[in-house]
Amino acid sequence: MQFLKLNPPCLDEAEAARLIRLFPVEGELRPLYSERDQNFLVTGKAASYVLKIVSSQDDAASIDMQLQALAHIAEADPTLPVPRLQPAGDGDNSVSFTSEAGSAHRAFLLSYLPGIILNEAPLSSALLHNHGQMVARLGRALAGFFHPAAGRQLLWDLRQLPEFAAVIERVEDSTDRALLDEIVSRFAAHVGPRLKTVRAQIIHGDASAHNVLVDSTQQQRIAGIVDFGDLYHGPLVSDLAVAIADVLFNRDGTPAQIATIVSGYHSVTPVAPEEVDLLYDLISARLALSYLIAVYRRTETPGREDYNAALAEDGLAWLKQLKNIGGETLTRTIRAGLGHRAGGTASSAAGAPVDMDSLRRRRDRVMGPRMRLFYENPLHMVRGEGVWLFDATGRRFLDVYNNVPHVGHCHPHVVEAIARQAAILNTNTRYLGEQVISLAERLGATLPGDLRICAFVNSGSEANDVAWRMAKAYTGNGGGIMMQAAYHGITDAIDAFSPAERRGGQWPAHMRAIMPPDGYRGSYRYGEPDLGARYAADTDKAIASLAEAGLKPAAFMVDSTFLTNGVLEAPQDYLATVFAKVRAAGGLCIADEVQAGFGRMGRSMWGHQTYGVVPDIVTIGKPAGNGHPLGVVITRPEIMDALLDETSFFSTFGGNNVSAAAGLAVLDVIEQEHLIENSTAVGAYLKDGLKGLMARHEIIGDVRGHGLVIGVELVRDRASLEPAREETARVVNGMRDRGVLIGSEGQNGCVLKIRPPIVFAREHAEIVIETLDQVLASL
Repeated sequence: MQFLKLNPPCLDEAEAARLIRLFPVEGELRPLYSERDQNFLVTGKAASYVLKIVSSQDDAASIDMQLQALAHIAEADPTLPVPRLQPAGDGDNSVSFTSEAGSAHRAFLLSYLPGIILNEAPLSSALLHNHGQMVARLGRALAGFFHPAAGRQLLWDLRQLPEFAAVIERVEDSTDRALLDEIVSRFAAHVGPRLKTVRAQIIHGDASAHNVLVDSTQQQRIAGIVDFGDLYHGPLVSDLAVAIADVLFNRDGTPAQIATIVSGYHSVTPVAPEEVDLLYDLISARLALSYLIAVYRRTETPGREDYNAALAEDGLAWLKQLKNIGGETLTRTIRAGLGHRAGGTASSAAGAPVDMDSLRRRRDRVMGPRMRLFYENPLHMVRGEGVWLFDATGRRFLDVYNNVPHVGHCHPHVVEAIARQAAILNTNTRYLGEQVISLAERLGATLPGDLRICAFVNSGSEANDVAWRMAKAYTGNGGGIMMQAAYHGITDAIDAFSPAERRGGQWPAHMRAIMPPDGYRGSYRYGEPDLGARYAADTDKAIASLAEAGLKPAAFMVDSTFLTNGVLEAPQDYLATVFAKVRAAGGLCIADEVQAGFGRMGRSMWGHQTYGVVPDIVTIGKPAGNGHPLGVVITRPEIMDALLDETSFFSTFGGNNVSAAAGLAVLDVIEQEHLIENSTAVGAYLKDGLKGLMARHEIIGDVRGHGLVIGVELVRDRASLEPAREETARVVNGMRDRGVLIGSEGQNGCVLKIRPPIVFAREHAEIVIETLDQVLASL
């Protein structure tokens, strides 16, 4: 087989120096390693080049294919960082010559791409994603290229793996032989035939960690792809498999890292489900092929240098790890990252970019110019997958802000449940329905005692509105208590519970606000004794003030994240003390779980459980349906009866079949993917990492929160606690410019709000920490 035994040219530097004179460049020569060609770095005063002397085993047609491919790429994607041909003095792209030893060769000159090889660069999620993007861009650039030589039989074509079955006998370890035999046999019987049915074109063939360069100054960016000597016509997905196998083989690559590379590729060229299903076998094939080639060369030509031999042992070790991970687990992880269903279709790619100014003008005309947008430079989002959002240009952003797509944007299980039910029936709860009853049963099972009666509506605002009506009907009272700067919804009644949205700080006469339990900048500080009781005492003042106006409290409403107060960690006894005071005065306690619930705060299903309290009414909103309009009020039977004694209750589309199917699917995902445990672990990792930045950045005053809802308070001075409002705005926009979406919160506008979908993983947390570090350093 061509190139199985290595026989590269071996010109000395003097002969190479004579050869370089055929090109209109000057410079010092230094040898570079290559597997089968001979390369020299030519360092000139103005630029550097690579002189490539082609192996005598390469026929003229194969060399011509390489040269034409580089010329084609230069036209198809001029900004793609690949070498550019530098013509010889006679204008041709290559020169033919005979060495002093009498061998005939061809040589050509390429522009030199600076950078460090990917194998030596520190891995980050951003780098892996960009690696996938660049490999996909290269595939797209080659999509329209054809050359008759592309049908050649090439050593590194993954389809050649069965040809190495006999080499397995040369492997010394019996366990290794068994593993390799299993992979080769499976490839021959199952994988090879399936490769005949997927997309094929001329591909690079070797986008390995030694042929991909990383920018030495911005190590999250791919700076180049080199070495086009292995071009051949084959399955497009083979390039992706090589890009994964050869980058992660000595890094103990995880399924999440593999999925990140695939996601980057998918953002440029959507990966078909049938290609995803082949990736585990193709990655395994690449590792097995590399190892068997090394074994062959070691036994046939033991004295010849072969860089692949040193890498093959690490590849075999990773092959064993992949075996332990299993194809099903890896494939499921990749599918989830792409928004694929098992046996389904890929999510759609980003749409074509539109004129942002025109879109903004249209929006202002029909929605009014005062409806605010995020960020100084607004974003036009067109697609979401997991923890990522994609704008109209195809750029992806890490979503660290949106709590509504609770189990990730477009989670395939939720999408499938919605689509399936929408195709069957969608009507109201005046008919008997299996979905809504099952959802009510499963929600009730997560709460103690008699908290099991569900009233279905369409949003968190509606749920809080109905809860308030229930409290008034049950208690006969009319006063309400909320936190200062709270937010609970947009209905007229619940706007009264939402001073965060009120201009001027005024609220209706029947409402009283109590101070938030802010141990960082509040009236009582961390470390002071009886902190919870001292903050809870403000409830007595609110109750007394209501009494002076002839009112008693009907309800106290609270969001356990204390999000609009700046994401607070309340003293552990605080809510229990407040609840006791409100109940003693005749009121009920409402836990608004729209933002705190479904494992958001870690450890427990519901946020109020973090503080060990049992409310009288629980309300949930759109995260319950992963963004599908769904709200629920959960309470005791006697409280629901009190409302129905006064009035009938019916929401036409509250609890409809499709919304209920979405809610059931969300519960499935939380259970099956262990997302409460994930929120706990990843939230703790992210919080610790953010706290670690405090030593380098004095502007960080406090880091607090539970699970995957975290606040980072920025101050100009840690002693005076002067709020860094303007700096916070700059950080939020700086994060956005670097591809990470967060918000700001708190009465002083100086708390970074971190509230991602709870499928957030450690590698995503690392991106947040790294990016925030960079942005703070740039202030």
